[in-house]
Amino acid sequence: MKGTMISAEMIAPCGLNCSLCKRALAEANPCPGCHGPNENKPEFCAERCGIILCRKRIERGYKYCDECPDYPCADVMEKETRYTSKYPLYESPGKNLRDIRKFGMEKFLEAEQKQWICKECGHIISVHTGICSGCGKQYGAQIMQINEDTWRIEDGTVRFFLLKGTEKALLIDSGMTIRHAREIAEALTGLPVFLLNTHSDRDHTGCNEQFEFFYMHPADEAHYRSSGKGNRLIPVKDGDEMDLGNRKLRIIHLPGHTSGSIAVLDISRRVLISGDPLQEHGHIFMFGEHRNMKDYIESLEKLDKMKADFDEIWPSHGDLPIYPDCIRKHCDGAKQILNKEIKGTEKEVFGQKIKVYHIGETAFLYDK
Repeated sequence: MKGTMISAEMIAPCGLNCSLCKRALAEANPCPGCHGPNENKPEFCAERCGIILCRKRIERGYKYCDECPDYPCADVMEKETRYTSKYPLYESPGKNLRDIRKFGMEKFLEAEQKQWICKECGHIISVHTGICSGCGKQYGAQIMQINEDTWRIEDGTVRFFLLKGTEKALLIDSGMTIRHAREIAEALTGLPVFLLNTHSDRDHTGCNEQFEFFYMHPADEAHYRSSGKGNRLIPVKDGDEMDLGNRKLRIIHLPGHTSGSIAVLDISRRVLISGDPLQEHGHIFMFGEHRNMKDYIESLEKLDKMKADFDEIWPSHGDLPIYPDCIRKHCDGAKQILNKEIKGTEKEVFGQKIKVYHIGETAFLYDK
């Protein structure tokens, strides 16, 4: 069943929206939801779910768990934790019940339709996969573990990283379209999570306001504040080090893409997390008032002299990993663009006329 409507009958006792389940969206024998008959339900939902089998709920006739004086119980909290952290898209059963009580079922369902219906084709998006049941478009984050204490989180065309030490964890950027980066990070690490931004572009700061404060180079603060975000910035500068507990990181200031762009050197792992200045099979934005090609070239000259310190580069866009020999290629290509030694093709981006310059596998978008 490729659903297009979300109904009250599909809201489970715990508040979970059963319409979003991949089993409810199945082409054949779709699950009828927790309030429906057991036929076609997954075995767990029909026979083992503590919420569905709860004697107190059944005997006292509670339709929703928040009617119970013992709410939230351990079963409810397990469901809440799982659906707000494990899957590509964020679903809070507890918030759903609060919204139903506050706004009424009709307005709640209207909001659910806006949130969970694909704007491309009008079908429901699965919370479990982030994939539209109609057209197959991918929404939300894909969490991929790189090693035992490092993750990359793919959010559409941008990625960000989670690094775990023995004492705390660091989220490097916070994504673009997802709204629960902090919950993802806390669930994966079980440690206090802090946020560092490689720069202030909006595709890197989507979940920043989940954090009371964040680390960023102060040269990017004005651009960051222009988006209306108000949480506290703690400045970092070139050469600063952060220790997550047996995992030291070093800040490298690389102005050019933005004035405050930084890279993060994971010292013992010999990995450079570069943000946007380095990409292969990607597009480096160098147009707009806060970009500076001369600064960009100087930054890459500086970074090229440091390449003995890292073996891999993890950029925010394009291929991953890439390798230190790309630094010189990017630097030389940028010089050719600045010196008008190569021609670009005209293109309009965000209503602005720019030129696209292809340097091997990389394209620069530049307006000079």
